[in-house]
Amino acid sequence: MSIKPKRLVNAYEERMLEFLQTCLDGTYKIHTQVSLCQFCELDSNLDIELKKFFFSSSVDALITNSDYKPCLVVDFQSSYHDYPEARERDRKKATLLALAGVPLLYSRIKEFGLLQLYSQNEEVIFNLFTGERRENAKALIQKYCGLSAFINV
Repeated sequence: MSIKPKRLVNAYEERMLEFLQTCLDGTYKIHTQVSLCQFCELDSNLDIELKKFFFSSSVDALITNSDYKPCLVVDFQSSYHDYPEARERDRKKATLLALAGVPLLYSRIKEFGLLQLYSQNEEVIFNLFTGERRENAKALIQKYCGLSAFINV
């Protein structure tokens, strides 16, 4: 039996992380594959199914401020997330993050070269090749990171 290291992120995640880095200044830090229980505290009144999920789930990208307090989670979506089981996991994750007061954005490649950034309330589509609407995507990420200043973390 052998064990060997593997890459932490795939090519899509790598591109998304690089894009996120260009949207943030030095006051923010990006962390990958972070368990929910590392940056959220559990409430004892939580439903048993959510409690189980809490300890077994992670986020693709966690953005923190300079004090390492959570500002924003970005969840990278693929066609895999269209399946009912994945949608249920995404719903649970969104519920837990909402209870913790941590904003959540989703990212997804919609069509060849189009990146969709969206939340429950808004959406920006950015053309990765031409750069069209890049500033809108950057502004959306910065807006959600800025919301954390008003959240008591």
